[in-house]
Formats: sequence, structure tokens, C-alpha cells
Amino acid sequence: MNIDIREDGENVQITVNGDIEMMTIKTFKQKLFEVGQNVDKDIELDLSNVDYIDSSGVGVLISLLKLQKKKGKSLKISKVSTKVLNVLKLSSLSDIFNV
Repeated sequence: MNIDIREDGENVQITVNGDIEMMTIKTFKQKLFEVGQNVDKDIELDLSNVDYIDSSGVGVLISLLKLQKKKGKSLKISKVSTKVLNVLKLSSLSDIFNV
């Protein structure tokens, strides 16, 4: 898994390349929470190059969303692969993340 983090004026763009599952969840969680805790900006997440996300990955997304809301900031999933979108729809989270 590769995670690219770029900041611009009011946003942080995070692009994830690779599956989000048991073997990569520690890195995924660490990187996202590092941004969430240290940067006071809206976060835009690009998951277009993620073919698989398991329940632990979905849990990280929910936790990051809660963290952003506490700060009065947003978490937006701007691009998502079809497979990840299906997981978000099945778990009734696609509307929460505005996908």
C-alpha cells in the first residue's frame, strides 16, 4: 500500500493505492490519524486505486470522520472504486461520506 498526502490552501488530499485489509490496516490507520490529529483542514480521500477494503478499514474511515467533525472539518471521499463503493453501500455509509 502506498499513501500520498498533499496539502493545499484549505484541504489535505490523501490518495491511497492498494488494498486496505488486515496486512495494511496499521499503516493506513497511522497515516490517516496522523493527518487528522495534526492538520486543521478538510480532508479529501481518493480511493480510486483501492480494490478491496475490509471492515477494519471502514472502521478507520468512520473514526476519522468523527475526528474531523469534532474539529468542525469535513472528510470527503472524492473518488472511489466500484468494489469499495459497493462495500460502503452495503454498510449504509455511502451517503455519510457523500460518495
